Amino acid sequence: MKGFLQRVFTKRSETPITYDEAKEMAASPDAGVRSKLAQRHDTRPEILYFLASDQDSSVRRHIAANQATPLQADVLLTDDSDDSVRGSLAEKIAHLSAGLTPNETDKLRRMTYDALDKLARDQAVHVRQVISETLKDIADAPQPIIQQLARDAESVVCGPVLQYSPVLTEDDLLEIIEGSSGRGALSFVSRRRNVGEKLADAIAASSDKDAISHLLGNKSAQIREETLDQLIDRAPDYPEWHEPLVERPTLTPTAAGKLARFVAENLISVLERRKDLKKDQLDAVREVVQRRIASGEFEKRDDVATDAKKIKVDKDKSQAAAKPEPKSDKKSDKKGVVADDDEEEEEPAFDKALAMHAKKKLTDKEVAKALAANDVKFARASLAVLAGISPEAVSKVLNTHSAKGVVSLAWKAGLPADLAVKIQVKLGHVPPSQTLNPRSGNQYPLSEDDMNWQLEFFTGMATSGVR
Repeated sequence: MKGFLQRVFTKRSETPITYDEAKEMAASPDAGVRSKLAQRHDTRPEILYFLASDQDSSVRRHIAANQATPLQADVLLTDDSDDSVRGSLAEKIAHLSAGLTPNETDKLRRMTYDALDKLARDQAVHVRQVISETLKDIADAPQPIIQQLARDAESVVCGPVLQYSPVLTEDDLLEIIEGSSGRGALSFVSRRRNVGEKLADAIAASSDKDAISHLLGNKSAQIREETLDQLIDRAPDYPEWHEPLVERPTLTPTAAGKLARFVAENLISVLERRKDLKKDQLDAVREVVQRRIASGEFEKRDDVATDAKKIKVDKDKSQAAAKPEPKSDKKSDKKGVVADDDEEEEEPAFDKALAMHAKKKLTDKEVAKALAANDVKFARASLAVLAGISPEAVSKVLNTHSAKGVVSLAWKAGLPADLAVKIQVKLGHVPPSQTLNPRSGNQYPLSEDDMNWQLEFFTGMATSGVR
């Protein structure tokens, strides 16, 4: 039907020729003459079939692209030696493939499917790419063909269907992610519209930082709060995640507060302009920013300074200038007393950990809370107290970024094996792809002898003063 309609509408622009004239053109020694005949939509099928074996590749390329070419000639051209011929054929066949299945009973439809399947496995990347680009957004494209293309080893082939094809189900994509071999598959999936929570979890659990960056930048992706919190915990090591994180469509107050602790100054203003945070939540963000300014992390800004002063005045309207209280008044419990700077609060972290341990309040939950709040000093001090080793030894372990060393430290501190994974990433800055994960039943992945040796090694370094 399609070939018939094309003949009807193109006759207006093609001067009719007789069958004898067509035969004469087909026998012409001039390839240009034969090419003109190969492009005509009123050329008889038997002549088009004859030209499918022409010695000139440009003639065969026109035959491959011609909608009037009989299917038998198309099948012949699937084995053509010229990649450009098969590429032209691939584009035409792909456009005719809607609704085809592997179980076609009609002979012509079956031949069309077989030709397409063969081209989808073609040795030339360009040929497979053409089919992928053509079928990527066709809802009733042949499912087995799409599956084949989605698993292709070349990113230019698998990419278009992974990112756009409505034929691929969530289960298909999860299976493809699981079997991915570093060809950028996750990045294409992470850019799909309306990525579901299961897919988002699978991408977030990977070590593909680029795919995660694309996921965070995908405003239509459905990312669970818990998953987003885990990514924020890892984000200090991946600056490319910071901007898409602060621009996520929705952020919890906790997430906003965490981000304020480490994102660059230019992104702080993005957080402050968010419409989904209430005034008290924005005030909390600005307080964190003010502490970072006070520590000299970045230059003081007039707008932040004004906001911080307003926060303090709101807390105690009786204080006109919001001046910090003298150290001698630090124990005062009067309302309105402004808390000391981070340095003064964090200085006694080890003493605080010791006091809590004496009262049996220094639990794994407290360590987890410190990690979630990015309270690095208290988390490190807690590890030293719980493990019964010096803070210097703890620093040696963490500063070497050794997964085995950090795991051994967490074990010595009596912490759960799953918490040891967070400690590796958050305090030891071990890349997520290199972390040691718990064995079944939340068991530590190393033997006790191995972990004791690790600790002896690092404590020995601390004692000897090795840096």
